[in-house]
Amino acid sequence: MILLATIISFTLISITEKISQHTENTAEDVRRDYANSVIITGAWVYDNQDDMLFMMEFGAAGEPVARLDVKYVLTCTEPDGTFHYRSAALGDSQGGSPIYVWELGTDGPDTPGFTSVDNFQPGGRYFFTLDGGTQTSPGGAAGECGPPHLDTHGIDANLYIHIPNGMSTHQILSLSNGREIGSQII
Repeated sequence: MILLATIISFTLISITEKISQHTENTAEDVRRDYANSVIITGAWVYDNQDDMLFMMEFGAAGEPVARLDVKYVLTCTEPDGTFHYRSAALGDSQGGSPIYVWELGTDGPDTPGFTSVDNFQPGGRYFFTLDGGTQTSPGGAAGECGPPHLDTHGIDANLYIHIPNGMSTHQILSLSNGREIGSQII
């Protein structure tokens, strides 16, 4: 009888624990689905200087996000250990080339009267440009962390996108075909 009671007690405790873990996992899945999220779905060399073009997609759930509330951080480290970074709100070049943001399927920055998107909608897909360079030398000729710099030093860069009330995204930027315009960088 004691052995049977022990087995039944153990079984009940095990089932209760599994139900509790399943409930916690379900709650985390729901939270993740309703939090803001973004992923980088493509990246290319944009021009002959140090500009890059990215395509991003916002999660289908969540809430609209103001463009200037989205922050980016671009980093790279040279073989000698020199670390470069640039960080600002998306749409703020911090003194480098202008950053353009537009919705997929709409006119881009080379269209007269173009204005950048001000708000990102859940489920929306957008293009944005990003200038290489650093926080201390944003418009510098070296274009640190831009395609020519990555090509010259044979290094990769890191792009982080941070959105309010949501998760951050990290993407490694690695040149596929040198610094040729249109070459993929992820």
